[in-house]
Amino acid sequence: MDGKQTHKAHRVHKAGASAKKKLVEKKKKNAEKNNPKAFAIQSAQKAERMARRKAELDEKKYHVPMADRTPTIPPPLVVAVVGPPQCGKTTLIKSLVRRYTKHTLSEIRGPVTVVSGKKQRLTFLECPNDINAMTDVAKVADLVLLVLDASYGFEMETFEYLNLLQTHGMPKVMGVLTHLDDFKDNKKLKLVKKNFKHRFWTEVYDGAKLFFLSGVENGRYLDREILNLSRFVSVVKLRPLAWRNSHPYMLADRIQDLTDPELLEANPKANRTVALYGYLRGTHIKGKDRVHIPGAGDYQLDQTELLTDPCPIPDKERKRLDERHKLIYAPMSEVNGVMYDKDAVYIDVRKDKHEVNAPEGEGEKMLSELQKANTVSDRLAAHQFNLFSGARPVTAEDVGGVRARRPAVFDGAGVSGEEHSDDEDQDDDEDDDEEGSSSDDGSESESESETVADNAASAIDYRAQRIAARAMEDDEDSDSDDGDDLLQRVNSDSSDEDDDGSDGNETEDEIVERLAPIHLGTKRINLMDVVYGDSADGASKAKPKSKQADGDDADEDNVKSLAFADDIDERQLYSCFITGADRSDDEGGKDDSDEEEAEAEETMGDFKDLEAESDAEGGEDGDEQASAAGSGDGSDSESEDDDEAEDEKESNSFGLSDDKMKKLKSKFDKIYDSDEDGADKKDFYQQQKDELQGYVDSTRQAMDELADINYRWSGEYVKIVIEDMPFEFIDKFDPATPVVVGGIPNEEGLSLINIRIKRHRWYPRILKTGDPIVISVGWRRFQTIPTYYMNDRIKNRMLKYTPEHMHCSAVVYGPYVQPGTGFCAYFLKRAHNFGIAGTGTVLENTQSVDIVKKVKLTGFPEKIHKNTAYVNKMFNSSLEVAKFEGASIKTVSGIRGQVKKASGGNGAFRATFEDRIKMSDIVFLRAFHTIPIKKFYNPITSLLSVAAMRSIADIRRAKNLAVPNKADSHYKPITRETKRFNPLKIPQSLQAELPFKSKPKIVKTKTNAKSRAVVMSKHDKRVANLIGQINLLGKDKSKKQRVKVMKQKEEYTKKRAAEEAEADARRKKKRKTFFRIEGQNQRAPRD
Repeated sequence: MDGKQTHKAHRVHKAGASAKKKLVEKKKKNAEKNNPKAFAIQSAQKAERMARRKAELDEKKYHVPMADRTPTIPPPLVVAVVGPPQCGKTTLIKSLVRRYTKHTLSEIRGPVTVVSGKKQRLTFLECPNDINAMTDVAKVADLVLLVLDASYGFEMETFEYLNLLQTHGMPKVMGVLTHLDDFKDNKKLKLVKKNFKHRFWTEVYDGAKLFFLSGVENGRYLDREILNLSRFVSVVKLRPLAWRNSHPYMLADRIQDLTDPELLEANPKANRTVALYGYLRGTHIKGKDRVHIPGAGDYQLDQTELLTDPCPIPDKERKRLDERHKLIYAPMSEVNGVMYDKDAVYIDVRKDKHEVNAPEGEGEKMLSELQKANTVSDRLAAHQFNLFSGARPVTAEDVGGVRARRPAVFDGAGVSGEEHSDDEDQDDDEDDDEEGSSSDDGSESESESETVADNAASAIDYRAQRIAARAMEDDEDSDSDDGDDLLQRVNSDSSDEDDDGSDGNETEDEIVERLAPIHLGTKRINLMDVVYGDSADGASKAKPKSKQADGDDADEDNVKSLAFADDIDERQLYSCFITGADRSDDEGGKDDSDEEEAEAEETMGDFKDLEAESDAEGGEDGDEQASAAGSGDGSDSESEDDDEAEDEKESNSFGLSDDKMKKLKSKFDKIYDSDEDGADKKDFYQQQKDELQGYVDSTRQAMDELADINYRWSGEYVKIVIEDMPFEFIDKFDPATPVVVGGIPNEEGLSLINIRIKRHRWYPRILKTGDPIVISVGWRRFQTIPTYYMNDRIKNRMLKYTPEHMHCSAVVYGPYVQPGTGFCAYFLKRAHNFGIAGTGTVLENTQSVDIVKKVKLTGFPEKIHKNTAYVNKMFNSSLEVAKFEGASIKTVSGIRGQVKKASGGNGAFRATFEDRIKMSDIVFLRAFHTIPIKKFYNPITSLLSVAAMRSIADIRRAKNLAVPNKADSHYKPITRETKRFNPLKIPQSLQAELPFKSKPKIVKTKTNAKSRAVVMSKHDKRVANLIGQINLLGKDKSKKQRVKVMKQKEEYTKKRAAEEAEADARRKKKRKTFFRIEGQNQRAPRD
């Protein structure tokens, strides 16, 4: 089985139906070549249109090239399953997991990672129905499966999530339509599918994939439909997003509480030490970086450790036949009866009903004992030890409190060795106790040594895995980096002991003593060897090591050797001493030039000139040859080199060496052959993509060479440890809520953020300046108080409310954000049907913004002298007048003026106008007042206890307070008195001089001074009364006639309308019947 498995070659059919079919296809394929005239261009215009269309289609494929920073082994794609409640999200995830892994999950808790192909993994994540969780999932999702309930229709949660995706970087979106089995009519089902598809295309993009799941069987969707969906999910192509490519982030799939149990016992609300596990995505991250956990705040990494991939890609050769690749990794979901929680691992031992009262087996007893987690004090309370042989044993109860005097009892054996101390190095102390213990305690010492040996062996396995994982990252030729690995130190120690004369059959005590530093995570370094070299201790090494050593020798050995952490490099320690420079063999024989380069790298820091390296590639070989030629050991080698050089010069007519000629030829071919060969030509777009990829590769290669910096790269499964985490993070932890750890490089300081915002068209209320609002930008979600304004090219004028259907600017206070980043705004308390209040873009980060507000000052004239007037009641002091000297003023009637000087100390001033004003005029001054920006920043800690600011309206509503009623704020009816002007009187002398055309024409009418009274007789009165009565009857009759005519007209109008409606229906029906028959005739096959 050592060799690779060989397969029999495929034999092509040379006869039969398949061979004939392939022969026909081959002839059709080569028909154009066999008869070129038959396929010549028939129309030049048609060919030109086809060429133009092809060029347009090619141009549509082009997009702005982006650097692809995807690692060789990419992390699993985050597939977010989003939708309103009770729409089938959990069932969809179970069906997909069943399709990929043949596992049936009883409950979906947290991320579920599965292997979907040879080089691809998927992490399914169910998004809860919470605006905060939806925002976090939108920031990390690579593919979104939008689940829609066909029986109900589109819901607001779907549109809210689409808005969140658009503002935080639009990933790939696929729709999944469920509950189609509720439709029994096929025609209605077809119409529903069509309507959903077109509406989905309107919100996402034309041609977006929409899958239909018709029913549920055995708690899962149909296998054929899930198979179709899984194939599209496995081959989906994702476009890299700029924000995620420039920031490291991790979706935690497991959380563990590492806090000391004793500390929790003393203070249950103490800050915790939390370990987060997950795949690193985006860019690299290193230890001590600042990160932000949405919903928890900013923290500093305490430890970043590389772990073995729990769900690796099965693209490696199998080493053993019994090796099986893991297909699923869901630590917070119950997979095969094992489930990880905050600070524990739960193993479900399932029993049948008849086995409930059955006795526990050996494995079940072991699990029960492991669940009893006692503290250190509880374990010490059960132990006892003897200070002297034969003395009464000391227990935990005897330690502390009132000291009781105890007599010392001696026997012939004497004192039993050293005291038992509780130092950090527990294994060394146990070894000392074992050396001096009496024969009575032999069994206890053996059991303790076995326990320590087992722990040490387990530590070796775990650290060996870590070393193997690190070795895979490092270069194979970097021997200096791997020289100090823990595994090599263990092997070297064991080999040294064998060479020194040990018999090879080590006892358990010797194994414990040798492996104790490994168990403690430390190594022993002898300072004498470090400073003076190995030769200084040659005599001590010649002596064989003995277990029965004197106490003085042991103390001396402890003084000489100190424990250092694993990550300390011995080469760095050598360089701290004078003798460290002489160790050229250990350092690989560095010469003076290498030392100068190392010093130059130290001065340059983390930066490296990549362009200089690329430019100098051509000259490096020549320099190496020159240095190799000049490093001869004797005169013979120099003479041989001279002879070889002469032979090389004679080998060509130009007098150049063969290597030089090869370089010149390759350079010539690169310049001229690429122009002749059309296949080597690349367009501008491909050149830009290659250039960007070259930058990424060179940067990765340069950072890999920086071995001293502990970088963790994208695609690795890492463990992140964070200290001082609030206890609410563990107490309120919910596996259904995603926990995202995002890197925040250079995004920690607070400043004013200038943004462009627009109220969402579906949000029913306009936004008001001063109301606290939650803004989600980058990794953060924080509450702030915005100040809206509009720029009129001269000044920034404050807006009390946002415009109805246009963008406006706003200023908020928060951390630094990269300009151009999208954001969305919403309120914590949902008061309306649609939750997203506004969306926009970050413009800039600034320290000061001047926003002004219009102020109108009014005054009244006190004295008027021609075009000059004294105005008061506008200012309160002469100092205020001095600030506004030269300001423009205006009256209600439109006469403009200017403020001159103060007049008196009560705020009155002298002003000049372009015309004479009146005492009844009101003078006003339009000014602009700079308003202060409210610097309020409140991170939304949804994973902890949420403390948010409420608006004034919410506070009044909660306390049942009425809105303050100010009399001055009410609109009052304006009453304007009509002014009566005196008639124009022209003097008689002036009238005489006026021409006739301009003289006033007054015509006096002559009236009889006496009015005549008409006295009617009785007959005339009777006639007048009769005529009046007749006229009254006539008017009443005509009125009744008009009413009757109007009523008849209305009835006639209604009748005509009904008749027209019936006629339209008949015509419509007749038209429909006619066109239906015509359509059938046209579709009928023609003979």
